[in-house]
Order: sequence, then structure tokens, then C-alpha cells
Amino acid sequence: MKLGLRLPSLILLIAGFVIWSSAFVALYGALSVGCAFGWDTASLGPVSALRAVLIALWLAHLAALGALWWLCRMRAQKAGETDAFLGWAALHATWAGVVVTIINYGPILGLTLCL
Repeated sequence: MKLGLRLPSLILLIAGFVIWSSAFVALYGALSVGCAFGWDTASLGPVSALRAVLIALWLAHLAALGALWWLCRMRAQKAGETDAFLGWAALHATWAGVVVTIINYGPILGLTLCL
């Protein structure tokens, strides 16, 4: 099978960690900007505006990872013999991206944001 036919599976193999790294940049960028502009002191309901922004960014990235996981799962189930390994590898790599996104960024729910 030609590489062109496997390219989508190769892209899906790294997509989960690309989304994880996007979350890293977005969350730490928003944290830096929010602390510099005092968003941690502004109240938005029961939480600070900064925490609300961080939670929204985190949930958006988790939703993107969930959609990617669903796509990888559908592709892995329909894959032929030649593409089955890449399909299942992409599915498990995406699952790893979900787990590290939850573990790495979960502390924004309760830790002090700006010192």
C-alpha cells in the first residue's frame, strides 16, 4: 500500500499530542496574560474570570480530544488488515493524549493561579 493511503492514519497518530501541546500553549499563555492584566481579581460568578477562561480552554481541548478519539475509534474498527495497526495505534495514542491532558491541566480547577 502506498504512503498516501496511510498518511491520514499517520497524522491521526500524532494528532492527540498536537492537541495536548495546543492546550499547553493556550493555557499557559492565557494564565500569563490573565495574571498580567488582573483577571484573577475579577469575579465571574463563583469563580475568577481567569479561572473561567482557563476552564473553558481546557474543556474545549478535551472536547477536541474526545472528537478525535471517536474518529480514531471509527477508523480503527473499519480498517483493513494493512491499516489496522496504524488505526489502533492512533486510537491508543489519542487515549494517552486525553489522559495526560486531564492529569496535567486538572490542577487549574483548584490551585492558586497567580502568585
